[in-house]
Amino acid sequence: MAIKERGKRKNTPEEHLVWVTDSMAYDRLHVLSAEYSVSVELLVNVAVKRLLDDVDFVRGLRTGKMGTE
Repeated sequence: MAIKERGKRKNTPEEHLVWVTDSMAYDRLHVLSAEYSVSVELLVNVAVKRLLDDVDFVRGLRTGKMGTE
């Protein structure tokens, strides 16, 4: 996936474009979107948040933090 920053507007969240270059992932996103009646954008946002949370968790483990503190 590649992310390109589109620009910033006042008082609104930043917008980013996400290119899904893996055709299987692209198809799965659209199938899940239809199956659960949610937008692809929501699914991508949830996936990115989860990735960032996992990175924070692993960093915490490396520094000796256990669980959420």
